[in-house]
Amino acid sequence: MGETLELVSQPAALAEGKANRDEVFGAITASIAAIRAELAKAGLKAAGRPSAVFLEADDSGFKYRAEIPIEAIPDGKTSLSDIVKFGQTPVGKAMRFEHRSAYDDIDATYEAITAYLDEKGIDAQNIFIEQYLNDITNPDDPNLQVDIFVLLK
Repeated sequence: MGETLELVSQPAALAEGKANRDEVFGAITASIAAIRAELAKAGLKAAGRPSAVFLEADDSGFKYRAEIPIEAIPDGKTSLSDIVKFGQTPVGKAMRFEHRSAYDDIDATYEAITAYLDEKGIDAQNIFIEQYLNDITNPDDPNLQVDIFVLLK
C-alpha cells in the first residue's frame, strides 16, 4: 500500500494558514494561488508540484503550510510578501500513499493510511504532506490526483 522513500529538501515559497475541516480545500487552493501570484510577480518559476504540509490537527480544523518548490531562494531574501515566505520543503524518511478521487473523499484515504500504519506497527510523525499532481479547483472533481506523504519517526 505505501511506498517508503527519502524526501529531499528543496527551497520553497510558502504560506501558513488555518482552516476548519469544511474549508480546508478552499483555504489550501487560495494559499497556493497566492504563492503562485507572488512567484509570478517576482519572476520566479515553480520547480515542482504544490503541496500542503499539515502541521497540527484537532477537532475544529488544521494548521497547514502551503508550499511550492523553487529552484533557489533569491540572495538575501526571506520573503516575497507579508504572506509568502521562503523556506525548505520537509526532509526525511516518508511513506507515499495515493489518493485518486475527489478531495471530499480524502478522509477515507487518511483512515486507510492510519489503519495500515497501525496494522504494520509503523511509527509515524503527526505530519502529513499532500502533494497535488494536477490542478483542481473543485473539491468534488473525481480526477484529483494527490500523493500523501507520512513522515516516519
